[in-house]
This record gives sequence, C-alpha cells and structure tokens, in this order.
Amino acid sequence: MFYYLNKSLPVQLVLIVLLLAWSVFTVVTQTTVCSAEGQTLFFGALADFWSKHPVNLKVSIISILLLESLLIARFYSVNRFAENHTYIPVVFFLLMMNAGGFLVKISPALFTLVFMTFMVMLTSQEENDRPLKNRIFTSGLLVAIASLIDPVAICSVLFLILALITNRFSKSKEILIMVFGLLFVYVYVFSVSFFTDSFSTLSDSLKNLSFFNLFKDFKSLTVFDYVFVVYTVTLVSYLIIQLKLFYDNKLIVLRKRLVTIHLLMFILIAMLLLSGLPLSSSLLYILLPITLYFSMLSQIKRRIIFHDILIVAFFVLLWL
Repeated sequence: MFYYLNKSLPVQLVLIVLLLAWSVFTVVTQTTVCSAEGQTLFFGALADFWSKHPVNLKVSIISILLLESLLIARFYSVNRFAENHTYIPVVFFLLMMNAGGFLVKISPALFTLVFMTFMVMLTSQEENDRPLKNRIFTSGLLVAIASLIDPVAICSVLFLILALITNRFSKSKEILIMVFGLLFVYVYVFSVSFFTDSFSTLSDSLKNLSFFNLFKDFKSLTVFDYVFVVYTVTLVSYLIIQLKLFYDNKLIVLRKRLVTIHLLMFILIAMLLLSGLPLSSSLLYILLPITLYFSMLSQIKRRIIFHDILIVAFFVLLWL
C-alpha cells in the first residue's frame, strides 16, 4: 500500500489536504499548553502568553505545523532519498502528529523538533553549498535557542559534532565556532537578565528544571506503553538494518546522509530518556527520524505487505 502510495502524487496531495484539515480542526477545538512546572522560564512565559491569547496559540501552532511539513519535504527532496519526487514524508508526519495526539497538548518538544530539523538540514548540505563556518555558527545559535525553551535540546551539540565528523569536514576550529554560537546566545540572555535585575528569577528556573520523568513515572506506565516502547525499539532496529541493505548500492553521499539520520535517532532517544516530559509528549522527539525511516521503507519493493503491517501497527499503537 505505502509502496504504491509513494508513487502517486495526486493521492499524496489529497491525503495531505485531509490530514491538514484534521490537524487544523484539532488545533482550533482542542489544543492547550502543557504545564510549565519543571520547564524553563522561557517556555513558562510563552505558555502564559498563549493562555491569555488563545488565538495566537492556534495561529502559532498551525504555522509551526506547516513550517515543519515544508522542512521535512524539503530535506527529503534535497537529499534525494527517493528517485522520484514525492510528498510521502509529509503524509507520515501529519498522520503521526494526529494519531499521537501531539497537537492536543503543546510541549517544549514541539520546538525541539523544528529546531532539530533546521540543524539536520544545515549539517547535511554539501560543503560548497554555503560557507561552512556560517552554517556551523547558525547551528550553534539554534541549539542555544532551542535549549532555552527545552533544556534537553542541549544534547543536539553531540549530534552536531558527530554529524560534522560523519560528513568529513569537522575540525577543532569548527567545533569552536559552534561553541561561540552557543555562548553568544547564553551570554546575551544572562547579560539581559543581570541588567534587568531578573537574574535570580532565571537562576531559580534553572534549579527547578525537571529531568528523567520517564524513570520517575516508570510504574505509572500502562501495558500499552510497554508494548509500544518494545515494538518501537524492535521496529527501529529492523528499519536500520533494512535501510542499510537498501542504500548499500547507492551513492556514498546518500549513505552518509542515512548515517546522519541514525545518529539523529540515537541522540533524540537520549533526549526522550532525559526529558522531564511524560512519555506521551516526549515521543515527539523521535518523530523526525521515524518519518524519514517510513518514507525510505516505502520505496523497497521486497516484503511490501510485511512493511505495510509494520507501519500500520506502529500507527495503531501510537493511537492507543
């Protein structure tokens, strides 16, 4: 089913319109913001603003959803993971956003998802596409801004370093440039808080940050949660093996891009474990690599029915 859907642009566009309509309806009628307790001061301020201005909340979330859809489609197309033009990644992404209920309660993970997509795009470009130093510095800025909203986004630093090494153009000087990007944002924020006499408020916010929520609430997980986690781990392991075999005879640049996605998955799993968000919200971290994995899997001619069952089972468990 998904193999044939991958080859039909008209059907994909119809599905995207329907899924967008579903998404907008959910945002307009159900969207709220998760509790700011244990989160950063900046997310708390954003949540407070949205609670007072619900129209701005709805417009912002719809805009973020459209932006992320465009970024995923652009990333998949530019890196030529598929031989033919396709919008299948957008279909999978929107379907997961709705099936997982990620639009019902907005968490900091949504912002991390968008920032990580930007960072993946920057690190996966060819070295001569844009000045490398500019991309690395911008990536450092993005990590810092993301971590101000979601503290576990700081793990993105490790992903950036590994991604640069994988693409064979990382040097110690380039890592320093990325660090300067980080420090630029942090120094600015701390300077403003110091001169506006709000440094103590910022300090208290940092002390009250919550982490490792998954382990703290381990006993509160349901049977479906355990089944979903085990299934997802098994599925991801299978996808990594199958996609390696599929791309082994492709261009080297494609294989490097695939390795970058694998690295992204491992770093995002670390974020999920480190996060102070409940499992239902922290699953949003791994949405990007899962979307890309499913899109790549839909190109494989062998075991079409088996792969359809794997993907459908994932969506069913995510829905439950």
